[in-house]
Amino acid sequence: MSCIDVTFNVLLFEMTSFANLKQLRVQKVVLIVSVLFLLFVVYSLVPHSRPAISSSEVVLSKKDSPEDAKPAAHLIILVLSVSTKSVTRNVIRKTWLSEENPRIKHFFIIGSKEISSSVLKDVLDESELHNDIMFLESIPENYKSLSENVLAAFKKLHSSYKFNFVLKCDDDSFVQVPNLVEALTKQPQQRLYWGFFKGGSHVFRQGKWKEPGWFLCDTYLPYALGGGYILSYDLVEYLVSSSPLLQHYNSEDVSVGLWLSPLKINRVHDYRFDTEFKSRGCFNQYLITHKQSVDDMREKKNNLDSIGKLCETEVRVRYSYNYNWTVPVSKCCKTFDSNLP
Repeated sequence: MSCIDVTFNVLLFEMTSFANLKQLRVQKVVLIVSVLFLLFVVYSLVPHSRPAISSSEVVLSKKDSPEDAKPAAHLIILVLSVSTKSVTRNVIRKTWLSEENPRIKHFFIIGSKEISSSVLKDVLDESELHNDIMFLESIPENYKSLSENVLAAFKKLHSSYKFNFVLKCDDDSFVQVPNLVEALTKQPQQRLYWGFFKGGSHVFRQGKWKEPGWFLCDTYLPYALGGGYILSYDLVEYLVSSSPLLQHYNSEDVSVGLWLSPLKINRVHDYRFDTEFKSRGCFNQYLITHKQSVDDMREKKNNLDSIGKLCETEVRVRYSYNYNWTVPVSKCCKTFDSNLP
């Protein structure tokens, strides 16, 4: 065999060996990748326990705890309003809602389902300026939607904010907010339904306020009048969770009283809530005064600023009463007391 033949055979052997080695390396890499992929699949399918999160981590990790991402307030004030009453809202902002308090937040509630485009634009501009309007897009502005309106506001509030209490009032009410917050500290902090209660009222069967769907009895059940009442968070949560089964009536305050009627809660009747269909007058003790014009609000704010009192002169228009919880509703509210404001 010549040197050339030997050299050729050696080269052929080396090339064959190199090819075999390269093939082995490729097969080894493919095998390793396949095993790793199989391990990843198995790991993904097996459930894994997550380490416990400390309370400090919960506070800092908003993705893991949505509740902590919600803005918080001690008291949230919901003011039922109408889209066209921007003047009234501005007067409220400049009078009884003029003092800033980080523990208190307020919203004007507006059902915006059937608002004209021009009016809606004005309200949207107002909302952008003040950031205090809660729009209820699925609810129209009319009396028969008030119960739905209030319940929808509770739902939105519950889903978006952390709070301890909510005050629902009308946009013709004047609230002494600092006095109300101070008085709130002396009330039960849970299961609280606080306001001026009415019982024994005959059910309206005709007119604007008629209730054709009412069948329970011939009178309304005890309820806190809608000029202003306070609910604790747990009662709002109950109403929200029960909302699919709740029957709505025209009067939102009547509806709230009915919805809470079976519950073992703290119903607190307070004569300092002047929240009836007509104001009982002007007394410095009043926490909420209903049926106030914008001029009345300006006057009361001026009195508070200048003389430190709600009323320049206290005036009685109607008598008040203490609710008697020990008798049937037909007899609850018959004894008027001239000593009460």
